[in-house]
Amino acid sequence: MNEAQGLRDKNMYEIRVTNRKQMTVDGVKDVIGFDETEVHLLTTLGDMTIEGSDLRVKVLDVERGIVSLEGRIDGVYYSDGASEEKRSFWSRFVK
Repeated sequence: MNEAQGLRDKNMYEIRVTNRKQMTVDGVKDVIGFDETEVHLLTTLGDMTIEGSDLRVKVLDVERGIVSLEGRIDGVYYSDGASEEKRSFWSRFVK
């Protein structure tokens, strides 16, 4: 199959946000962690952190590289791993 037949390129990166309530991310390599306030993904372009409230992962298909979530989306942050993020997902757990 090819892209015209419905398969997406695994290296493609795209995010879609609808009314700050729904989000779909293509190009996901791995899900590092998630809870109701934060989703941390490894994408083809580096780390991505989505912050919000009442976040729920609706679709999790790492084989196809797709994650969809719902809830209130307050922010999207990127990191290429070269520098430490100001607020990281794990900083809440490791003191």
